[in-house]
Amino acid sequence: MKKILFRLHRQGIVKSVEAWQKRGGERAIIIILAFIIGALAACAAAVLHTLVSKLDQLGLFISSIQIENSRPWYWIALTALIPLAGLLISFIIQKTLGGRLYAKSLSPLILALYRRRNSIPFRDCFTHLLSSGFAVGFGGSAGLEAPSVLTGAAIGSNTSALLGIDRKQRNLLIGCGAAGAISGIFSSPIGGVLFAVEVLLPEFSVSSLVPMLISSATAMVVSRLITSGHSPLMFANDQVWVDNAIPFYFLLAIYCAFIGVYVIRTASVLGAKLKSKLPNAKHRVFIAGVILCLILFIFPTLRGQGYAVIEMLFRGDTQSLCRTSAILQFIPAPVLLGVILTAGLLLKVIASVLTVEGGGDGGIFAPSMVIGAFSGFTFARLINLLGWVQLSEANFVVAGMCGVFTAVMKAPLTGIFLIAEVTGGYRLLVPLMIVSAASWFISRMIEPYSIYRKPLAESHLMVDDKDQAMLKRIPVRLAVNTGFQTLSIDDTAAKINTLLQDVGKRENIYPVLDRDGRFCGIVRLEKILTAMLDPVFSSTLVAYDLMETPRGVLSTDDDLAWAVENMERHDMKDLPVVNRHGRFVGFVSYNTIFRKYRNLVRETESF
Repeated sequence: MKKILFRLHRQGIVKSVEAWQKRGGERAIIIILAFIIGALAACAAAVLHTLVSKLDQLGLFISSIQIENSRPWYWIALTALIPLAGLLISFIIQKTLGGRLYAKSLSPLILALYRRRNSIPFRDCFTHLLSSGFAVGFGGSAGLEAPSVLTGAAIGSNTSALLGIDRKQRNLLIGCGAAGAISGIFSSPIGGVLFAVEVLLPEFSVSSLVPMLISSATAMVVSRLITSGHSPLMFANDQVWVDNAIPFYFLLAIYCAFIGVYVIRTASVLGAKLKSKLPNAKHRVFIAGVILCLILFIFPTLRGQGYAVIEMLFRGDTQSLCRTSAILQFIPAPVLLGVILTAGLLLKVIASVLTVEGGGDGGIFAPSMVIGAFSGFTFARLINLLGWVQLSEANFVVAGMCGVFTAVMKAPLTGIFLIAEVTGGYRLLVPLMIVSAASWFISRMIEPYSIYRKPLAESHLMVDDKDQAMLKRIPVRLAVNTGFQTLSIDDTAAKINTLLQDVGKRENIYPVLDRDGRFCGIVRLEKILTAMLDPVFSSTLVAYDLMETPRGVLSTDDDLAWAVENMERHDMKDLPVVNRHGRFVGFVSYNTIFRKYRNLVRETESF
């Protein structure tokens, strides 16, 4: 059966696509696929949000059940432990359907695209929907954007693989899926494209924007048709900004930059601590889940994605915000408001990390926007209470979302246009530009990497230098010259002299191997010729005597950036390469590396 399906795929689908490409060109099929991928990504995002909405209603129904003749703590325990149930279900889905290398963050996807590895398992087209749906639907504090982006990327990768699209174009189609996912969630076509460009894709050209724009626009239309124009975060801001508020937008940007750095470092440190202190995943689910349930029970404003809280802050409805924490109603209202705002600033990221690392699934995208809304509101409310000037709290909520999002994601253009489109207009475009640019600049001075790239940079898997970044994508094994004459460690001068007779095959260096074929060192041609000037002396020599200790030996698993660094360090133009068993494979030279680099530059330009 598998052979029949494979033959049908090769002879039917792939050949039809190849015929279409010959007739209409490669760009024509990419444009068509951009429409298809955008529509599928929007459908996936709509399914996920519908699932979360239904599960949220189920959780509210369960928590409202009154057990006859029961004590109050029964209801408290039932209400508090619903998020733990979501984590357990999500954990089971990941273990049964997700596979061994299940990714909850965009970091693995960014690394894969960075290394031009664009094959994503088909199961990723649906596992993230189920896993994050239960985790967030039952109250887990995380966003749905990262799972949606991973799903859209999987749709783009598998659609292009099914149709036999060249691997060089798959990164572009993965970007189309990611852009479509963001656009479908927020009805933000420009924000979706900019997110794919700034956060995901390692490089792009102007021509590559066209398919992503098509995919993003298609996703927005399909999403509006499915949801009847409803977006999880869409509110109209009809307030204009005033000139005397400009200095305070700069101050807000500084505040948001420090909050963004706090989010990045807290997420990084807490996630690492959980994994090191609780290496057993089952123990981590239970312990992190119980802590999460306690936090969410005390501060319900931290539950779920948090978009309802953003709308409360935008309207300035502090009474509804205070009423959400039923257990804290004994605290006076002004103090309770301060406690809730502080919890939103400091504990939202902790709850998000506990949700994701505790066995659930989700992203930091929505939490960063919620923290930004808290930041903008607290800043404006504090300035208004001081009486210096009266600021529009709604405007600063919007600007705070942009500032913290930019500081966390290191994506200033995405922050500007995503928030501008979500608020239904561009009235605050100038303040958003100020806050986004200043927040990005200040946060980069303190923490140069985004929340997704920080773990990759700390593991030395990614670099900012473009030349090194390109060379890091090419493994050494793809640039090895294998046509070298080898010497045995016991070879005599006479045998070596025989090799030198054939001038056409004469090399500048010769690798020396032991009896098991393992690499021992190199012999240089000038050293051999010098020894041959004295026939009596040379007759007593073997290859071991002429060999010099190898420097900068490379492994087949190294990359060309490491090869260049070793060449410069040891002042060598050729470096030996061995496999993981220590056996000689060949040499890597400067000329070969330069040719590989040039080819990659051409591929990038065509991409």
